[in-house]
Amino acid sequence: MSELWAYVIVFLAAATPAVEILFVIPAAIVAGLPPLPVTIVAAIGNLSTLVPLLVAGERLRGWWRVRRGRAPDEPAASRRGQRARRLAATYGLPGLAMLGPLLTGVHVAALGAMATGATNRRSLVWFGSSLAVWSVTVAVLTVTGVEAFIDPDRLPDLFALPSR
Repeated sequence: MSELWAYVIVFLAAATPAVEILFVIPAAIVAGLPPLPVTIVAAIGNLSTLVPLLVAGERLRGWWRVRRGRAPDEPAASRRGQRARRLAATYGLPGLAMLGPLLTGVHVAALGAMATGATNRRSLVWFGSSLAVWSVTVAVLTVTGVEAFIDPDRLPDLFALPSR
């Protein structure tokens, strides 16, 4: 497999909401890809699906509330909506953005932020920052762990041509 295809796979896997950077970055580093490009490609891949979700969030929320017969700025009355508002009041958008990738995944956390009424600009700033922090943290922990517990020379080289 060429290195370019490996980065395409890293990008697509990180862009997949169920996979997330917490799995993609360690897998790619252990597979033999260099940590810095993996971290950058994975973060961009994750942002590639997160940004459209957050940008469209305010419009979707307004459409949904009008469809449900409420004014666009009227608070949600459902139990889930009330619970999301309580969680946001407790931890705020920064807490939701920083803990979300670890606890629920960044996309689910972003949906929670939208449900609580966070603006897309603030959400983009906080979730982008959180993604950068988590990407670097996971890469550093992976490299540190690999070097501490595994001899890097014994890892399989996925990009070497098989010998005949």
